[in-house]
Amino acid sequence: MRCFTLRTFGDQNIFAIHYEFVNNPFNESSLIGETWGKFQLFVHGIDVCQYKRENSVTTFQWNLIYIVEWLSENLKHILTDEAFPLPVAGQNSLELMDHCLLFESDDDDEFDAWFDTKQEWEFKHSWFSNRAGSFLPDVFFRRVKDDIEIAWNNESTYSSEGVTFINPTGTEYIPIDEFNSIVKKFIGDFSDRLLLNSKNKSDAEEVCQKIKDLIE
Repeated sequence: MRCFTLRTFGDQNIFAIHYEFVNNPFNESSLIGETWGKFQLFVHGIDVCQYKRENSVTTFQWNLIYIVEWLSENLKHILTDEAFPLPVAGQNSLELMDHCLLFESDDDDEFDAWFDTKQEWEFKHSWFSNRAGSFLPDVFFRRVKDDIEIAWNNESTYSSEGVTFINPTGTEYIPIDEFNSIVKKFIGDFSDRLLLNSKNKSDAEEVCQKIKDLIE
């Protein structure tokens, strides 16, 4: 039996990430399977990822490599002070996404280009595309001046699976330096612990080096 320890970064009342490797319930022995664990994202005291299913309140669990890879690949996009790429107005990421859906055009190329641009931005600012079959909530991360906006609306996400998120909607702002520091500490710690404990050493060395290179 492996020994696991809860790892915590940040202040829950402002912004924090907690994670813990746990035994893989499917006995997956691959590198991906070794990253099975619990994950909590706290924003001003709220765990955005916590949900209820079958009358049981659950901490998010899955192969955490999918979250780590997405964050390491897209942190630079989140931190960049770039205007939203489409000419729509919105007070936050959720409104921007909703207003994008109102676009209409009889020109197929124009229509496709619009939604390709929307989707590209979405992939860089929401980890939902990297959920890999899990109940990861849809959460957007984008820079607004000197803050990182964290916005989510999961009122109906996975409702057909009987999932209800404890904190289904919200828009909060975290100082950019604090966000950047905590995310990098989480990624670095995850990589170090995976490399130390993995039985797939060659694969772990390759993946962990790639992750660390992306956030340097």
